[in-house]
Amino acid sequence: MAHMSNPTERAISLIRSAGRIVAFSGAGISTEAGIPDFRSPQGIYSTSDAMEWLSASSFHRNPAAFYRATLDLVSTMARAEPTAAHRLLVRLEEMGKMEAVVTQNIDGLHTAAGSSKVYELHGTWRTGRCTACGARHDMAPFFAEIEKGTIEIPTCASCAALVKTDIVLFEELLPPEAWQGAVAAVERCDLMLVMGSSLLVYPAAELPMMAVAAGAQLVIVNLQETACDRAAAATVRTRLGDFAQAVMAALSPIPPAAPAS
Repeated sequence: MAHMSNPTERAISLIRSAGRIVAFSGAGISTEAGIPDFRSPQGIYSTSDAMEWLSASSFHRNPAAFYRATLDLVSTMARAEPTAAHRLLVRLEEMGKMEAVVTQNIDGLHTAAGSSKVYELHGTWRTGRCTACGARHDMAPFFAEIEKGTIEIPTCASCAALVKTDIVLFEELLPPEAWQGAVAAVERCDLMLVMGSSLLVYPAAELPMMAVAAGAQLVIVNLQETACDRAAAATVRTRLGDFAQAVMAALSPIPPAAPAS
């Protein structure tokens, strides 16, 4: 495997020559938007009761407590703006290089940024469905009412039953359409670009090795080591914002020189 002295340059070269990229994003792409990481020592899972209220059984036992507990996180996600890294993936799609984005994040920022094919493996806070009739709901108005104290739980306009957000909770399976779509995209990609994932959460973390097994190159951009680093054609240990700006600059046409003043 040819190595350049600079891992970022190696990654840019691979991106430049790729035609069917699948991006795989984890918490690291969203921490730069101000959204807390779930698994860091200061992350949401570090508090002893978080695993409990993020479980499906806890949600059905006490939905009001679940919605109260997630309110701070959701209001942070609702205010967050897509980062340079999110915008890079949109740019790669505009260039005809991006097959799909697969994400472990629940914040919806890839869609907000403009990526058109996004597989949200762990769901999203932005939508929900009625637990009785299955009607689809936009969750933002419900969370706003909970924050104001006017309601404790979201209820369905059609049948008045409890509405559950589409976040995938502990004890729940991944959404089958998202998983199947992600696997199909991964198996036909020629480059997988991992951005800000520790690759510790299964089954999502199987996807990079599936890509390699299908013949794709692997680029990992993450501040910490991952279990897949040895299989990667380039591993970049830098902030995603800095990486995204370097790639954008390298892929952009060189602007004309400014006229002399």
